Amino acid sequence: MLEGDIMKAKNSDIEKIEVFSGISKNSIVEIKNSADVIELKKNKALYSDRQQLDYVYFLISGNVSLIKSSESGENRVVFLLNDGSMINEPLMRKNTSGIECWGFEDSKILRIGLKTFDKIMSKDYILARNCMLEMEKRIRRLYRQLKNLTSSNIEKKLAAKLYRLGTQYGLKENEIDEYTYINLNLTVTYIAKMLGYQRETVSRSLKLLAQKEIILQKDRKFYVNIERAREFFKKF
Repeated sequence: MLEGDIMKAKNSDIEKIEVFSGISKNSIVEIKNSADVIELKKNKALYSDRQQLDYVYFLISGNVSLIKSSESGENRVVFLLNDGSMINEPLMRKNTSGIECWGFEDSKILRIGLKTFDKIMSKDYILARNCMLEMEKRIRRLYRQLKNLTSSNIEKKLAAKLYRLGTQYGLKENEIDEYTYINLNLTVTYIAKMLGYQRETVSRSLKLLAQKEIILQKDRKFYVNIERAREFFKKF
C-alpha cells in the first residue's frame, strides 16, 4: 500500500458502511474529517497476526479475507467480508490483531484512528450499538463454524458453505437453469482454506456434489442450486 494511494474520506464512502447507518450528523462530520481511504490490492496484507493496530478499518468496496494460521503453518479462512463491513473490532481493549487480513480482490478501505473512533463512539449510542451488533453477528458465525467442525461429513460442510456463499453473493441474472452463480473469484484452493481441508479432499467432494446436481462448475465459475444444497446439509 503506497502513501500516494491515501485519500480523504467522502460522504459517499461513509454512507456505504453498515455500522454508520443511523448515526448522528456530528459523528458523520467527525468521521469524514478524521478518516482516510486507502487501496488494498488483491493478495496483499492489510495487517498481520499479532500486529499492533492503530486504526479501525471498514470495507467500502471489494472483498477481504480474515485468515488464521495454525502452528503447522496452514491458513484457514475464518471470514470472507464484503463491502460495507467493519473489518476489525474497535470494542476490544487490546488493539493487537489476532488474525490476518488480506485482499481477496482489489478493495477500497476506510480507516480511522482507533483513539479518535473510540471518542466518537463514546458520544454516539447508535454507533456503539451498531458496532456491538456487528460483533454479535460475527460471534454467531463463529459458533456456526464450530458446529460444522463437529460433523465429519465433508460434503455436508461443503454444501452448507456454498449455500451461504450463494445466498450472500449469488447473482440471479447469471443463473443457469436452477443454479445460482456465486459472484466471487473462487478457487478450489480457497474453498479448501475456508473449510480447513486439503485441496484434493475438497476437489473430490465437489465432484460428488456435482453428481448430485447440487453444484455446477463451468468456465472456472461456481454455481449452486440453493434449495438442493439447503435440503442436503439439513437432511444429513
